[in-house]
Amino acid sequence: MVASLLAPERRLWPAGDDDRKRRVYLAFSRPLLPAVFATGVLNWNAGPLAAPWHLGVGAVGVLVAFGVLGRSAVDLGQEATEGRKDELRTDGLYRYTRNPQNVGYVLLFATYAVLANSPLVGVLTVEFAVVTVLQVLAEEAWLREVYGDAYDEYCERVRRFVGVRTLTRALGDD
Repeated sequence: MVASLLAPERRLWPAGDDDRKRRVYLAFSRPLLPAVFATGVLNWNAGPLAAPWHLGVGAVGVLVAFGVLGRSAVDLGQEATEGRKDELRTDGLYRYTRNPQNVGYVLLFATYAVLANSPLVGVLTVEFAVVTVLQVLAEEAWLREVYGDAYDEYCERVRRFVGVRTLTRALGDD
């Protein structure tokens, strides 16, 4: 992702219509979820959380995260989810955050770390969050290139991830 920021013309993600780049990206990213899940299973209850409350909090958080991931994938559509040029999506969950899928994955990993009471999953979550920020920054350059002023106006209205304004807008919507 750092290379994509430094040399946008050689970026790996978003792949656009380059199927070779998409395959390379997916080859590295698809194993991530099963690897984090397996780490949690192997490191189950190795953490400092003594009370069983972490099971309930973690399970609810994981379910919410899967809901965010599913809804944001539907809102964005298959073409755009795969990094292909499509229309700029600003509705659904995209009216609250410009990156609901990334927010969903970080929430999933963080709440799974709580559920599993796993310090190793916690470390993986922090590492994933850093990579996510780098990925988003690289993706934003592409989005500006593709959507121009419409994307800049969207950025002025909607936070990159989440914040107080995100939560107040979400709670205020009907």
